[in-house]
Order: sequence, then structure tokens, then C-alpha cells
Amino acid sequence: ENWKEKEDRLRSLSAYGNHPGWRLLPILIKSNDDLRQEQLASQLIYRMALILARERIPVWLCPNEIIALEASGGIIEAIPDTISIASLKKNDPDYTDLKGFFDSYFCDTDSMADAKANFCESLAAYSIVCFLLQIKDRHNGNILLDNRGHLIHIDFGFFFLSSPGKNTGFESAPFKLTREWVNVLGGPDSHLFAVFRTLCYRTFIALRKNCHEIILLVEMLQLGNEELMCFRGRPDDAIRELRQRFRLDLNDRACLEYVNALIDESLENWRTNWYDRYQRYCVGVL
Repeated sequence: ENWKEKEDRLRSLSAYGNHPGWRLLPILIKSNDDLRQEQLASQLIYRMALILARERIPVWLCPNEIIALEASGGIIEAIPDTISIASLKKNDPDYTDLKGFFDSYFCDTDSMADAKANFCESLAAYSIVCFLLQIKDRHNGNILLDNRGHLIHIDFGFFFLSSPGKNTGFESAPFKLTREWVNVLGGPDSHLFAVFRTLCYRTFIALRKNCHEIILLVEMLQLGNEELMCFRGRPDDAIRELRQRFRLDLNDRACLEYVNALIDESLENWRTNWYDRYQRYCVGVL
């Protein structure tokens, strides 16, 4: 039962189902976890999604609401109709790779085309977002796939100046871009991968054009929150490095070369592959 069907079914049973503001909302209650950093990341992604929509860039992000009620707990809006890639690998007995899953799950020709387009548009957006915000700990348990083919990143415990392993910075690739994901698009020489490159560039240019909105939001939210792990007590350094990643010193043509270089560096990056291996062998995340 997908979420829309469940929502319609429960609304028909609810005494308040006729209310225009009625909504079924999936949430997670978290305790013993400081969600202020997660809330900051969610607000930044939400702002980026607004910018990209305003600039009419045909990409896709899925910011979810996170409310830190205190320093050790809060509420997270769950994302319905999704499964983590790790859970998919663990629970689907016929799973071979992501391309094979797409071939079997989206077997109708039109559904397959839509799913691959959705995957491409979401992959491009999240790739640039992960680079700009330096989101780390990108194992397959923190990456979701929805029932329309979109890729969604969750769990922002490490970004800006922080990284797993006591800030060792092992994940040095600009963003996660595995061969398995690229094969869904048809390989690095395919038409759809060329579309992915173009969308990454357009996403970067749109966010760069409006970078003052993003930087100002970080400057406001870091006040009084300097002790958050993402700032490591040095919020000025985090903001300075964020501004540098927008490469305001380059013209648009140079930015195209810059973004393509980020993609080439990320594709099948050995550190990304070894981080996935570590998670698989030492933590049990497939």
C-alpha cells in the first residue's frame, strides 16, 4: 500500500476527514540525539530547493521537516514510499545491482523512462548539494530510493567541517557517484549521463547565482550554535570554505569545466568504494 492510498483510506475513516487541512504525516520521534545540526542541514536543503524551483532548473530535492525540541531529542518527518539502498540489497533476494532492480521494478517502457529521468534529476541535485555542504557518511543506509526512482539523501550528522572517524576526512570525493549508479543512467558515455552532467552544471550555476541566500542562512543559524559538530568551534572557517566552493572567481564557462572536473573526480572514486566496503564488512551496511 503506497502512502497516497493509505492517506485516502484513513481520511475516509477519520471523523475529521472533510477538514481541508487534514493530512497524514509520517514522523519519527528521536531521543538521545541532538537534532539541531540535522535541522540546519534540512533548512539549507529546503532553501536550495526553493532557489532551484525559482530558477526553473529541472532537478529534484526532497527536504523533510526536522524539529529539534531540545538538545537531546526532536521530531523528524519520515519520507514515505522509500527504502534505503542497504535495505533493498539486504531484503530483495533477486537483487544483483541497481540497474537490474530498475529493470525488474519499472518494467513498463514508460515507467522505466520516467524512473531513469527521476533518478538522473535527483542524483544531479543531491550531488551538487552534497558537495557544497560537504555532506559525509554517505553509506547506503543513508541513501533512499523511492517508488518513482528518485534518489534521496538523509541523515546529516556530518557536514561542513566534520566527518566520520574523528574528522579524518576519508571521504574526500566531492560527492558519491558509484559505477552502480552511473550504470542506471546507461554508463558514463550514455546520453542520460550527459544530461546528468548538464543538470549538475545548471544546478551549480543557479545556486552560485543565489549563494548569498545560502551563506546568510548559515551565518544567522551559527550564532549561538558554534559548538555543533559541523562547525567544530570554527564557524567562520565553515562559512569561508562554503563561500569558496561557490567559486565566485570563475565565469560561467570556467564553471562548466569545474563541475565536469568534480564529476570526473567523484566517478568510481576509490575512497568512496572503500568507505562502502568498510561499512559492509565492519558495520554490516550493504
